[in-house]
Formats: sequence, C-alpha cells, structure tokens
Amino acid sequence: MMSCAIAARKAATRLPFSKQWPGIRHAAAASTIVGDEPRMQNGWGASLLAIAALTSAASVLGSTTATPTLAEAKKDTEVEEESTRILNWSGTHHVDLAPDTYHEPETQLELETLVAEAYRKGQHIRPVGSALSPNGLAFDSRGMVCLSNLDKIVEINKEEMTVTVQAGARVSQVLDALRPHGLTLPNLASIAEQQIGGFVSVGAHGTGALIPPCDEFVTALTIVTPSENGVVKMTDATHGQLFRLARLGLGGLGILSEVTLKVVPAHRLVEQTSVLSRSEAKKQLPTLLKRHKHIRYMWIPYQDCVVVVTNDDENDLPLLGPGTEVSDGKGGRKKIVTAEDIKPKFSRDEQFAPLRDLLRKLLESKNDASLDDDMINGMGFGDLRDVILASGNMLDPDHVKRCNKAEHAFWAKAGGIELAPSDQKLQFDCGGQQWVYEVCFPSGTYGMPGTTSIDFMQDLLDEIESSGIPAPAPIEQRWTSGSTSPLSPASVGPQENESYASKNALFSWVGVIMYLPSEDFDPTGYRRQFITDYFKDKYCKLVRRVGEKYGIMCHWAKLEVSDDPNDSNAEVAASVRKHFGPSVIQAFNSARDKYDPKRILSSSVIDQVFDPK
Repeated sequence: MMSCAIAARKAATRLPFSKQWPGIRHAAAASTIVGDEPRMQNGWGASLLAIAALTSAASVLGSTTATPTLAEAKKDTEVEEESTRILNWSGTHHVDLAPDTYHEPETQLELETLVAEAYRKGQHIRPVGSALSPNGLAFDSRGMVCLSNLDKIVEINKEEMTVTVQAGARVSQVLDALRPHGLTLPNLASIAEQQIGGFVSVGAHGTGALIPPCDEFVTALTIVTPSENGVVKMTDATHGQLFRLARLGLGGLGILSEVTLKVVPAHRLVEQTSVLSRSEAKKQLPTLLKRHKHIRYMWIPYQDCVVVVTNDDENDLPLLGPGTEVSDGKGGRKKIVTAEDIKPKFSRDEQFAPLRDLLRKLLESKNDASLDDDMINGMGFGDLRDVILASGNMLDPDHVKRCNKAEHAFWAKAGGIELAPSDQKLQFDCGGQQWVYEVCFPSGTYGMPGTTSIDFMQDLLDEIESSGIPAPAPIEQRWTSGSTSPLSPASVGPQENESYASKNALFSWVGVIMYLPSEDFDPTGYRRQFITDYFKDKYCKLVRRVGEKYGIMCHWAKLEVSDDPNDSNAEVAASVRKHFGPSVIQAFNSARDKYDPKRILSSSVIDQVFDPK
C-alpha cells in the first residue's frame, strides 16, 4: 500500500510550528480529508490540537506549504487509492467512502453530468461542504460530492446590493472579494471557513436581535437536482415556499451550485468586552439587546460571571455605549472611539497571569517539565485553556472549576474596547476540538424580550451546578431575529401569516461544550471516548430536559440522532418531528419527492428525522 499525500485544507495555518512536525505521514490504504480549521491557532497547544485533528486510523498529512485538491493528489500517485476517509474538524465524526464514491467536480457541467448519472443509476451523492459541522451532517458512506472546486465569485451587484457566488466558495473568499467594493456580508457565524452552500443550508447564524440567521440573506439560488427537473433556479417570487425550503434544505432537495446573497456596506465595529454578575446580566439584557447591534453572553459555570461582548458600527455608537462623547456638529452629541479608549487597562502578562499560573501548578504537581516559560508565555487564550483542561481529568468537576475560576480572572482584566472591520470582529476563537450542543428557542419580541432567555440559563446553570456536571466555559448565548425558512430552528412560520410578533420575533441560541484532548494527552483515544459518552449521555440529556418547557430546537449542524433504542439520542428524531409539526415535515418530504425522488441526497440525520422506519 502506498501513502497518498492528501493535505488537509489550510494545513499551513493548522500547524504554526510546522518546522517541529515536518511532513508527517502515515502509510495507509485510505486518503484522509480533514474538515477545515475555522481559526488560525497559535502556540504549542494549537500544534497538539492540530495533530489530533489529523489523527485517524488512516491519517495522511501533506506538506504544510501546499494544499492540493483530491484530484491533484490522485495525479501524484501511481496507484488508485482504495478508499477515502473524510474527518470533520472536531474529529467527532468520520466517513469512509469506497472507490469512485467521492467526487470533486471542477465545472458546473461536470456537476450536472455527475448528478444526472447518479439519478439514472440510483447512486448516492450526498453534498458536503467544508466538513465543519460537529455532527457530520453531510456525511454518508454511500457516496458524497464536494464543490470545493466550484468557488467562483460570479457577480457583485452594487445596485442590487447582492453577491452571486458558486456554492463551493468559502465565506472568507466572499468577504475578500467584497472588500475592494466597500461591501461585506450582514453577519457571520463566528467562523468564515464554511463553504457558502453549507453556510446557508444548515441555518448558520451570528448574533444581533434585529439580524436573522444567514439563510435569510439568500435572494436566489440554483440547485442541481437528481430528478427529471434537472437544474432549477429559484427565488422567493418564482417558487415561494419551495425556495424557502431549498435555501435551508440540509442538502436534501438538490446540490446548491450557485447562491445570491444580500450584502451591506463595509463598516468597522467597536467591540466592548466586559464582565457582569449573573444578576446584572439578567437586569441589563433587555436594554443591551436594544442598545447594541451585536451582543453575546458567555456564561462561566460555577462562577458568578457573565462575559458580555457587544459590537456596534463606529458611525452609529449608542450614547450610553463605549467610547468618548463629543459634539456631532449639529447641536447634538455622539460617541467616537479614541486611542485612549482602546488602550488596555492591563498588560498582556497581567491578563494571562491566572491561566499561566494554573498551568504551571498543574505541571508542577505532575513533575512535568515538558513546557518551559517561553512556551507557556507564547500560548494564546484558547491554547492555555485547552492545555489546562487536558492536563487534568476533564470529567472531574473540581478540575474544571479551577479552570473556570482562572478564566473568570482572565476576563476580569481582558475586557476593554477594540476597533476593527466587521468581518474580523464577528469571528472569534472557538477553542480546540470539542463536542458542541446548541439549541434555539423563542424569547419574546425585540420590543418585549421578557425573561425567557435568562430563565432558561438560570434553570440550566442550576441543573449543571447541582448535578456536578464538569461543564467548561463558556456556555455561549446569542440572539437573532426570526427566519421564514420552514426548517430554521428560528422559524416564524409562513410569510402569509406575518404579524407584529413574527416580524419582530426574538430567538435565543445557547451552546454547551466539552473539549476533547489531543493525541499527545490521549494516545489511546480512551479519554475522548469517555468524554464523548458523558457529553451525550449526561450533558445533552440535561439540556434537553431543561429545555423541554422552552420549546428548544437543536441547531441542525449539532443535532445527534440515533435509531438504536438504547442510545441516549434515540428519542431526538421524534422530538424534532414534533417540534416542526406534520405540515412542515410533509412539505419537506413533498419537495424531496419532487427534487430527489430516489433519496440519493439523503443522510442518516435526514433519514431518521424525515423518513423514520
């Protein structure tokens, strides 16, 4: 068997210490394609996490300076590879595909021919984007297609304020293309390495009480369907509900090949990070939701601490928000941000001291001299947290509490004001490999948000802390307005039933996490398995139990289902059907009958939710 140099995309950013890990290769019968890293990680801990991200039974890592496509890699080998393994970024799901069942078409015509042939043969051809979904939503061992080569920016229309792109284009590519035109996307989903097709198909979202999930940005789309309909171009005007089903269609109605999105003028955001107590966070939320364009809460379990991050257009700063008040030249007042406002109150060493000190204590207690001060001081926040957690028992509540306490102390000194383009501030460090479970639920209206979103958090934290769940920080909470896509977790129903409540609907999104150790901390993989089992059997069940009375729906990219009656996720598919109701489930299945009658675009999640046996 010959190893095949299939590089994980963006490998160069995945391994900042690449010289320490030159050309790592494993002889294997399978090529491995790894989901894209959403963030450039810095430091020693990131290198470990990067190596772990590439670890599988058949891991193959190419050069850190080249990122060939699968087609290019095939040309470099003299033997046909036996199979292809695709691993999602978190390393929580993978799929093995037999020869000739994984495809990367290079042109629209190739895609159309591929789909038509698959339809004729009844051969599976599930679309996959950047493999970022924590639940491997796009994975299916029966056959898959990736549009990474179909990534052109087709048109930027400044009059219509839209951009049309091929669905394989990454969000980051679209942002780069828009920047010279003074334009940008309305919001981001914390990272920018998704392919646009996946970005909209799973209902990705950012935060902002008046900003909907990203599927609402779509004004037109083209899908290549495995049906007699072939290529279908859609807008809301031409296809109505079918269009709204297809734009957030989970890849089940056709392969998105082209998408037109709304854009907005490029702008810079003033970001303010502060720390509130839980009672202060509850009291101030209604005001903060209305005052700030973007807002998110980061709750720290076992600590009376909520990290509040707000972002506002520098030319439209709230008078009671961050910055310096000056005359607006028209007899009124306005806020601006000065160099003095941006100047941090504490040095970097002062900010990071609690985390560094804890890590040193943990290493000393184990007589571990593998990290010297230079290495520790070179780590960023995410690296430090990941290594601290992995240096102890990650399922020990006391160990996790110590880490959370240090994180609280870090944020108490790391707060302040920053100013940067919106596409930089709306991205943030998601940490290392992790399990994520995120739910969405209605939280009143923009005008009257009520207490639902805080009530949920109080109930959740009470259950976590009374049960001794080893819950690391943060539990992230964001808010959006509603979506008219029927399958959106933030769906407000049919447009013809629009009312004040639906037009101004407010939804809260809450995500819990458990981090996973890298291979260096877990060479056997046993720790990852224990954490995985605990997360699914204990933590996610707890969230579902707390959320039952709040009408929660899980984010599609984080939804874990199972048809095993003994599995902790056995009842999840039925709860999803109950949440959306028979009319939405039937509408989606009717659309599938029209555009995918042989169900060759399906996946395990879609099968279990929409076609239960």
